[in-house]
Amino acid sequence: MPGFAETAQAPAAPAAVVKPYRTFVQIQRYAIDSNGDPGNPISNVRIEVTFPNGSKVQLPEGGQWWPIGNGQVQEINRTFEIPFTAVTKDGFRLQIQMQRKGSEMLPCLFDVSQVSQFNRAYTCHTDLNWQISQNTPEDKLDREGIQIRVFTDLNSKPKEIPTDAIALK
Repeated sequence: MPGFAETAQAPAAPAAVVKPYRTFVQIQRYAIDSNGDPGNPISNVRIEVTFPNGSKVQLPEGGQWWPIGNGQVQEINRTFEIPFTAVTKDGFRLQIQMQRKGSEMLPCLFDVSQVSQFNRAYTCHTDLNWQISQNTPEDKLDREGIQIRVFTDLNSKPKEIPTDAIALK
């Protein structure tokens, strides 16, 4: 068209090709300091993990329950491999629901970002501030939590890569 100069646009830079990497989630341990029931210091607990691809796993397997007393820790140490297709924008979301017979808790939501850059551990605890705001007496406060580790083969030594990880589909 007369009067309009055509402007050349630089070709778009090709999207960076990300080499697939292996991503692992290790459910390390569940700890219960106090179940909030001074008359019954033993609880039955289990964990339900919802992975980013929607698959769910209950621990212990088979829908059983772990008996655990106040002040105790249940070592879990189960490692799962997240499919690379479930990692988007170098991260993912993971949900863990701690279940204790006779108690309802909100799930722990883990927003993992920059998974290719850092290996890290996460913890999630029951919300003491909320319990206190509800005027829960000190001896009835529920104190429990879970610890996980998220890591990749990019940031781990070869000997740290598990050979017994459960691959999720």
